[in-house]
Amino acid sequence: MRITGNRLIDVSSAASVRSQSTVADVAQQVSSGLRVGKPSDDPSAWLAAQRTKLRQAMSQGTGAAIDASRERLSVTDNSLASIGDVASQIRQLAIQGASDSYTPESRVALGAQIRGLFQTAVASANVRGNDGEYLLAGTASLTPPFDAAGVYHGDATTRVVPAGDASTDGATIAGSALTAANGVDVLPLMDRVATAMSNNDMTTLVAALPDLEAAVKQISATRTSAGAAINVLDQTTSARTTLEQDMSDAISRYVEVDTVTAASDLAKATQSLEVSRAVSSHIISVLGAQTSR
Repeated sequence: MRITGNRLIDVSSAASVRSQSTVADVAQQVSSGLRVGKPSDDPSAWLAAQRTKLRQAMSQGTGAAIDASRERLSVTDNSLASIGDVASQIRQLAIQGASDSYTPESRVALGAQIRGLFQTAVASANVRGNDGEYLLAGTASLTPPFDAAGVYHGDATTRVVPAGDASTDGATIAGSALTAANGVDVLPLMDRVATAMSNNDMTTLVAALPDLEAAVKQISATRTSAGAAINVLDQTTSARTTLEQDMSDAISRYVEVDTVTAASDLAKATQSLEVSRAVSSHIISVLGAQTSR
């Protein structure tokens, strides 16, 4: 088949156009850092990246909920620590007041001191989170869980937060942990001790001493539960952080360009374009010389 001069020029021009397009595409990849910027670049890779981004967004949403839950538990633990300190102080004062060396008048002063400590404990037990909810109220979190006498009016329900595809972690401690359902009624016991001390009621005071010791242990056990829940949330956060990094790496593999490879490809494409242009110029020059003869 005879190849005409025009056909040679067309073939050469087409090669130059292809090389120029390749250079433009690779240059764009190098500039943007993306191998897949739109679905048509690589449909399967683009779809895989979008799915992974969706999972990553869901994980980040879960992470925000976990962070909020950890903050609530941390505030709850601080509240329980305060109540525990009060319980220990009241126990020591009760032991002192039960001594025969104390007069009825001195017990009245101790009673007033214990009353003040009790009110501090009630305030701590009615602690609120950043959202205004009462943290120890269970699900009845819009009203104070403990009244002025220390009686609990919340419920025993605790909340959970999603931790993974099919798992949940505990996110709250219910104030029922400080009631007779778990040992003794901690706050009403403090109120009773304050009244007994002020009234010089030695029978009630002495009878309350074992309960005060049990109360201190009960609060400590509740704090242990809160600490364990915080620890689980921290472990979940660590695992989620690793997962999100893995997903970021996967997205990178799906859509981002290898800079070293892309730079090499750009150099090759640029060289190919220069060769195509040189060939086209040579063909045009040769054909021009033949025409002028």
